[in-house]
Amino acid sequence: MASQPSASTPTQETPKPQEGKGAGSAAPAPDTNQAAEPAAPAPAENKAGGADEPAWAKKSMRKRCECEMCLSGKATTHNDESHDQALDQKLSVAGLDLRIIGGTTKCARVMVKFFEGLYKEGSSLKNKTVVEVGSGTGLVGMCLGLLGGKVTLTDQSYVMDVLDYNIANIKKQADAAKKNFEVKTQEHVWGTDTSSLPVPEVVVGSDLIFAHEGIEPLCKSLKALVQKSDPKNPAVCYIAVIRRFEWENQFFKLMDMDFHSEVAHKDGDIVIYKYVWKAGKRQVDESKTTTSNKK
Repeated sequence: MASQPSASTPTQETPKPQEGKGAGSAAPAPDTNQAAEPAAPAPAENKAGGADEPAWAKKSMRKRCECEMCLSGKATTHNDESHDQALDQKLSVAGLDLRIIGGTTKCARVMVKFFEGLYKEGSSLKNKTVVEVGSGTGLVGMCLGLLGGKVTLTDQSYVMDVLDYNIANIKKQADAAKKNFEVKTQEHVWGTDTSSLPVPEVVVGSDLIFAHEGIEPLCKSLKALVQKSDPKNPAVCYIAVIRRFEWENQFFKLMDMDFHSEVAHKDGDIVIYKYVWKAGKRQVDESKTTTSNKK
């Protein structure tokens, strides 16, 4: 997730500077030549937050979705009750009852359930290095941490406050339950240098592709992360998607250039895609780079 839009409304964001996740958190400044997206509805009051907590913990987002798919009648589920917009949520993850401040998208919640089934605690994820792109409030990455992964959550600088807040609270719960929880944060803007990020074995992201200007930088970061992984056992990517705009097809076209893809899981309007690097692609790309440098 990156600067957290609503799970149903691509233009909604958590009040800055503590924003959640979505493509906007990692995308460059919007192209002013492009048509403007619908204005973000103002957040509404949510009385769940305590008096001593940040103001953004007491708000929720409106549920009215104005994406292309909804306006055209192609989508019929973006406004149902499964798209919980509260910015203070209580969820059961990996055996712990967690409180997530800043909200979560339906994409993230579906992805968590998927990973709980795919990676049983203490199983094949144990001690594997995981990088999440566009982490937002951190639900997916923190779940993978509770399932045994060594996780780095990434997003833009203004998202770090809410990420660190949630991680600190869940770390206390994990310690009390005697669960290992190795989760840290690092700033990363899509399309920029990934050399300072860990070498991943698993790369994940959810609800990231709705912003047209963020698609190419996102794909660049995903490809760069996988290319720095072990060539004999390249990192696998899992990306959770809810379709909103026709331009999102560009994401799939760019990923298909370098990855084999398959549908790993489907839950209503949410699809989780598994991306595996095409065999021999790394060597071809490196060969082209070497040849280009000799000219």
